[in-house]
Amino acid sequence: MNRIRPYIELAQNFLIDLYCVRTGSRRFRPLMTNFYVTKKCNLRCRYCYPPGDEPSLPTDAAVGLLDKIRPCNPALNITGGEPLMHPGISAILRRAHELAFRPLLLSTNGLLLERVADDLRLVDHVVISLDSAGAATNDLMCGRRGATPKVLAAIRRAAELSRDYGFELSLHSVIAPETIPGIEEILALCEEVGAQLSLSPEHGRYDPLPALRTDPDYRSLLERLIDLKAKGRPVFCSAAYLRAIRDFVPHGCYPWVSPRVEPDGRVYFPCQRMRERWVYLQDYPSLYELMQRETEWITEPRCANRCFLACYLEVERYFDHPLTVIENLPLRQLLIRGKRTPVGERRSQATNA
Repeated sequence: MNRIRPYIELAQNFLIDLYCVRTGSRRFRPLMTNFYVTKKCNLRCRYCYPPGDEPSLPTDAAVGLLDKIRPCNPALNITGGEPLMHPGISAILRRAHELAFRPLLLSTNGLLLERVADDLRLVDHVVISLDSAGAATNDLMCGRRGATPKVLAAIRRAAELSRDYGFELSLHSVIAPETIPGIEEILALCEEVGAQLSLSPEHGRYDPLPALRTDPDYRSLLERLIDLKAKGRPVFCSAAYLRAIRDFVPHGCYPWVSPRVEPDGRVYFPCQRMRERWVYLQDYPSLYELMQRETEWITEPRCANRCFLACYLEVERYFDHPLTVIENLPLRQLLIRGKRTPVGERRSQATNA
């Protein structure tokens, strides 16, 4: 498949979904599917909900789910749990690459990065979780003493590989009262290693941490990040999303354009957090067909004005303010440029010029 074709598909899906939002149609298409290849994890982050107990599929079956996810669905985030704990993660990444998922993301805590170091040439974007550059605070957040130096080492290793293989690198931080003082330190680390910073407020099942709503330091941090983004600092989130989580504004929610496929093939309705009912992807020709047949679940969740997770609210902001897709430079680079030219290829091109 032509390398540009998936990005054209993604743009078409966005326009179709924008039409559906504006007209009330239910013929939505996925924008970014999240495939939770396993719910096992080597950390115990305090904000991780729901950890879930859905069993992981054997490698062949997990790879088979990718074939059902791909039709009319160009973008994929491979996540977990900790996805690198799945014994077949290399095969999963290879098949995702063969199916031309683009952008293809891998979200990880980085602790097992060396398991897939060679496979990272296949992905477009790696996201590593880091809530604080300070060991005491980050260990508190991730629930494992001594983890932070290993995560920081993995980030630097990923930065090296990103230069060799051409993928984009992001660090994702959860904003909590304890992490607020160190967020700009993580932003500085991003600048040092050539990464972008994405953020979301600490959440329970449906709601952000109540203490954040009245915390003046939280609001000051968001105002500062909005200003820094405007000045060109590497903040991946859109300014519209940053303003939304600063003010906790009322908003809609469209979870069906960012579907979640569980390790055993389960798809929850209306979203992974509410879980009012579920079906198995294995029982449908494709995820797209599942969405078309199950249109009755496409209703706005009752918690829509409460959930401020980036994976849902960022999409809603783009539907409400479509031009922010163009304004948001890191997103534009990821969607239009895709993968950077690896160092080796750049050297070869220079030699042959």
